[in-house]
Amino acid sequence: MKAKKLASLFLAMLLCLSLLAGCGGSGDGEGSGDGDQQASGSDGILVWNIGTEPKYIDPQLNTSADGGHVDNNLFEGLMVDTRDGLQYGVAESYDISANEEGVENTVYTFHLREDAKWSDGQPVVAGDFVYAWVRACKPETTASSANLIFDYVKGAKEFYNGEGAIEDIKIEAVDEHTLRVELYNPVPYFLNLTAFYTYMPVREDVVEGQVGWDKDPATCISNGPFKLAEYKIGSHILMEKNEHYWDADNVKLAGVKGLMIQEATTAMQGYEAGDIQVNGNIPQEDIPKLLAEDPNFYSDPSMSSAFYSFNVDVEPTNDVNVRKALTLAIDRKQLVEQVLRGGEVPAAAYVPPSFSLSDGTTSFRELGADGKAVKEYGIDPWAAQVDEAQAYLAAAGYPGGEGFPEIELLYNQSENDKKIAEAIQNMWKENLGITVNLRSEEWGTFISSRYNGNFVICRGNWGGDYNDPMTMMDLFSSYGINYSQWRWAPFADRETDTVMNPANQRYDELLIAAGKTTGTERDQLLKEAEKLLVEEEAVILPLYYPTDAYVIDGAKVMGVDKAPMGHWIFKNAELID
Repeated sequence: MKAKKLASLFLAMLLCLSLLAGCGGSGDGEGSGDGDQQASGSDGILVWNIGTEPKYIDPQLNTSADGGHVDNNLFEGLMVDTRDGLQYGVAESYDISANEEGVENTVYTFHLREDAKWSDGQPVVAGDFVYAWVRACKPETTASSANLIFDYVKGAKEFYNGEGAIEDIKIEAVDEHTLRVELYNPVPYFLNLTAFYTYMPVREDVVEGQVGWDKDPATCISNGPFKLAEYKIGSHILMEKNEHYWDADNVKLAGVKGLMIQEATTAMQGYEAGDIQVNGNIPQEDIPKLLAEDPNFYSDPSMSSAFYSFNVDVEPTNDVNVRKALTLAIDRKQLVEQVLRGGEVPAAAYVPPSFSLSDGTTSFRELGADGKAVKEYGIDPWAAQVDEAQAYLAAAGYPGGEGFPEIELLYNQSENDKKIAEAIQNMWKENLGITVNLRSEEWGTFISSRYNGNFVICRGNWGGDYNDPMTMMDLFSSYGINYSQWRWAPFADRETDTVMNPANQRYDELLIAAGKTTGTERDQLLKEAEKLLVEEEAVILPLYYPTDAYVIDGAKVMGVDKAPMGHWIFKNAELID
């Protein structure tokens, strides 16, 4: 017992040292929360590992899962997405009606609850939603997910493109507690969209002129179950219970401390020492043992896709034959069974099988009789296609890899992603005779490099924002984040992307057409767009469909939930004495 206690103490000390090494003020104020004294789950504070530090908490600017976890606990939209389905958030009811032209299901009228308040006690009003949504559509905001609004809300796209007035955006505060929105076309998943962070409200008097407002407890005014109490760069974030939240009586936690531990091994040491109650950063090599021995371990199908993105504008990946060669030379079976070993499914396509066709039940993916992935778009998910890969490389002018330049594969600093990159590096060397060097960057730098095309090949995983295949597809539209720089028209804030790609226009047209149709016709248009992306243009290299692996210390906490799209929900969590 004594040795076990000493080991636990040693692990806790290691954890504390790793945190203190990164501590520092946010630059905008450190807040009043006493986070360092609450690192062990005491005083009603749940300790959770975010993993990577969020680039943004600002709902309109955030595009990544780490910031999304925080947003879903600090802020609240009209609706809330939970494991049990959509629930009311700030809205207490809504009506759906026809527009003036008689098109049904295009006008949404939301009735806001009158007891909804901001963390400073001011009421949440319809005008706060109008401000936030319009703000996302302003080009100067540079909101990467602005298309999640302007693709749907009437007048928003015209305004974004400089072809319409701000007054023509059909978002209206009828009164303080009534919000009316008109859509271009019926959108069956629009209510799901209103639960996403781009649609969450922010206050104009808080945001305007306040750079970094979202990471400063003095200015981060939120309307969710928690409020920001402390932010320490590279160390942690502390969220405390928002006493003004409309459902505060049912929030049991005093707060949540989110640690920024990127090293999966260190994070698991903290969990094993009892210092972390919730952790989703699991070392791949630990998964088989955890699956067999730890009742606190969970592995859920993820509504996400793991792939590599090619920069289609730089040599040699501007050649589609090179992209196809690199794609077919991967042994995905070996990757999931020998490297990952967490129940991942090898991928021959992009949209995960967890998404459904328009009937709501049939998987978007073609599956074999055994439920496993089958060959699609010319890609065998269960074996490397070496002969075909070499033929494509020869067609590009590099027979046997001769004359092929040394190139780089970019990934973020992560133990798991490093192992994946090393395995694929070896596959390309063995199957194609080419040299690919690896480059890793910390998360914030990586995000910037990927966005601005500072790579040849890069990690490009994507998880859905809402429960519809379109959430995967619009990533590669000309107005989406589009890591691969695959655009047919210039993008407002990406001056480095000067090479235009005509095929991307056809992709846009297919998605626009899918947005105006339903049923099997819509399914076919989305499939055609995916074929263009994966097979014809080979813009991405599908790898696998991930699982969502995590641990929740059931002896210390109950009621922790996850939304279908993977975001943590701590509103109903409770520490166990």
